[in-house]
Amino acid sequence: MSRQAVPLAAVVVEQGRTWRLFPVDFTTAEGTFSVYLYALNREHAAAILLELKETAVLRDGDLAGITRND
Repeated sequence: MSRQAVPLAAVVVEQGRTWRLFPVDFTTAEGTFSVYLYALNREHAAAILLELKETAVLRDGDLAGITRND
């Protein structure tokens, strides 16, 4: 399996709002892993995480690539 780093900015300003990167850790039988999400503050990050827990689904297919959205 080929691995490639995906650089993420710690802070992004979008439409005058500052979004910060927050790490989210989770544990499975294989170990502890991390994902990251952007939020306005820690409370916002917690709300996004709750929404993810309630609504997230795995998409069909494999990730074909990463495209910048700026």
